[in-house]
Amino acid sequence: MAEMFSRRYFPWFVQFSAHARRYVRRKFLVTLTPARILPAEPNERIAEMRAIISDIRCSEPGPSWLSLPAERSAAFLPIFARISVALQSTLRERVPPLYFQNLERFRDWKSAYPMLVYQASRPFRGRVRTELTYDVLNPRLMAVLFRRAKGNLGPLLEQTEAVLRAEGQAGVAAHYSSKRTLEIIQSVQRLSVPRRYLYRLVRCESALVDAVVDLSGLGTLSAREQAKRLKGFRKKWHFQLRRLYPSSDFSALASVLLEAATEALLDSRTDADSDGSLIVESEPGAGVA
Repeated sequence: MAEMFSRRYFPWFVQFSAHARRYVRRKFLVTLTPARILPAEPNERIAEMRAIISDIRCSEPGPSWLSLPAERSAAFLPIFARISVALQSTLRERVPPLYFQNLERFRDWKSAYPMLVYQASRPFRGRVRTELTYDVLNPRLMAVLFRRAKGNLGPLLEQTEAVLRAEGQAGVAAHYSSKRTLEIIQSVQRLSVPRRYLYRLVRCESALVDAVVDLSGLGTLSAREQAKRLKGFRKKWHFQLRRLYPSSDFSALASVLLEAATEALLDSRTDADSDGSLIVESEPGAGVA
């Protein structure tokens, strides 16, 4: 009986002992991990997220954001289309210069070309409420992006080439000649890696706009629901800006983008007040001062 017991259960006991040792070792290592490399506490994470966009607080939303029209409102399309264009324009103005602060990034044309094509493309101006940005799943809209980028890419390449030559990088500069405008656009369209990089920019751009759209009708909600919506808004913006482009974190642009969106909203309201064509029906919800 003892011999049968040992033959039947000994392999299981050995396997269990090995798992137990690994579990104890992991717990022991976690216990001894220095505090400076432990994950941030929940309160610290919340503080970090709040610091990303300091102009909006969950408990006290600004009055301008309370006026965002509801999705079924007649004012929805003109106001959110204007906000979308403001965000797209700001991204094109700010992201490429930050990315190319390190001129060595021009050596990797597979990531540099898509960024330049994105910079050269013009913002998408929505005509229907379901299309406020370019859509990577819509070949027609992406064809429009490439077509619009073609006219601006030539002058942009001339500037890029001049900067690289001034920095003594003539060999790299040759890859950014304005004579290669069509070749560069075709390479981003046809090659998988450059196309994937460009599509990542467009997807994140669309997600940032969608996060603002999620705040539509904010003033009609209760204070609790407002806080919930704004928390989701900050979380989405933080997530997207950290993943806008490979090996890059653009979280620092959150406040600039927010200012651009706010300015577009205020301008829309001013225009609406002047011509009386838009009426934003949005009353503060319960608990909102």
